[in-house]
Amino acid sequence: MKMLLTTLLALAFSLGLAQNAIAHDDAYLDTLEHPNGGQMRMTGPFHVELITEAGELVAYVSDHAGQPVVTDGGSARATILSGGKRGSVRLSAAGDNRLQGSGDFELDDQMTVVLILSLPGHDSQQARFTPFQRISDAQADQAHDHSGHHHH
Repeated sequence: MKMLLTTLLALAFSLGLAQNAIAHDDAYLDTLEHPNGGQMRMTGPFHVELITEAGELVAYVSDHAGQPVVTDGGSARATILSGGKRGSVRLSAAGDNRLQGSGDFELDDQMTVVLILSLPGHDSQQARFTPFQRISDAQADQAHDHSGHHHH
């Protein structure tokens, strides 16, 4: 009986973790409003919200509960594919939970930004952003429906 209970508890815990992972995929995150109006991605223990403006990138880092993560001593490197060109921007800590950097790149509807985040005491994390290609609610619902999980 004790073995059965332990197995059931482990199964319930595993299912809970799987549900949380599904809830934080890119399609789901694109359906939410974010504190600074940017695009949010999950990477390792962090959520990163990227704001993309002409020649400037700002990344806000928080934990999975939405609490700000201090970026002092941290940095990020962004590779930008935009307008048929490839560029790079270094972001450095800019107070609180923010990293900021500027460079020479175009804003483009097909723009992709790959961000490698390095914070003291943590492994480097990578996130991929498509700032002007957010997934619509209908596309997000379709993505979840085709993931093999059924909503009742």
